[in-house]
Amino acid sequence: MRAYLVHQGVLYHSEYDGRASHRTAVTRLIRGIWKEHPGQALSLLRNRIFTDSPLSPVCEGMIKVAAKRFEVLSPKDWDERFSGFEGSVKPLAHSVPGAEGHTFDVGPASTSDLLAHLRLRSAGVPAVSAVLLDPRGRALLGSWNLTSEDRTAHAEVNLVEAWFAKHQTTVPCGSTLHVILRPCAMCAAQILALAGNPKALRVVFHQEDPGPASKNSCLVPGTDLWMKAGSPGWQAWLADSQEE
Repeated sequence: MRAYLVHQGVLYHSEYDGRASHRTAVTRLIRGIWKEHPGQALSLLRNRIFTDSPLSPVCEGMIKVAAKRFEVLSPKDWDERFSGFEGSVKPLAHSVPGAEGHTFDVGPASTSDLLAHLRLRSAGVPAVSAVLLDPRGRALLGSWNLTSEDRTAHAEVNLVEAWFAKHQTTVPCGSTLHVILRPCAMCAAQILALAGNPKALRVVFHQEDPGPASKNSCLVPGTDLWMKAGSPGWQAWLADSQEE
């Protein structure tokens, strides 16, 4: 799996072997640009991203959030364009720009305490945040949105990436992920990719997202990305409907 874009005579590219569905060549390219070139990321990612593999739901969601355009090339077209490039080449290896630094320990938390943790307002911590609970309702990890530094650094992405980086395993079966806003297409796909068993993971959001970002995601049965992800047997619930 390979991806690249060209900006002002420089070819930025990334490769990945496909062993982890949440870290593709496209996502490594996008996140690598935000990690290594944060001041130029917005202008760099206005360029068309080229890849030699069909886009996964994670790729489509991240392009929707943090990039502009893409094109899937045939092997022949890839070789002609990539191998024939005469400018400088910049490889990008990073896929997670400091996700662990965007998390916080919430300590033992009951369901009644959850919104207080989610609506954390301490200095430098934005309102959009997420908390992962184990099957017994104990808080495992919290995270927040840091899109002022990186457009891909949504709270849910930071949380599941940090969990994977720390434990080298997927989110435990039977867990519940509480988030302030309904997850966007990028976050939904990243959660799915890192869920040990999507059917055994509850995603509870506390506010609707008024924009279009969450309308077509793999969390919403019947949408394009839901079908592309293999029609997983899960969905997100609004918190009010879960109160007893």
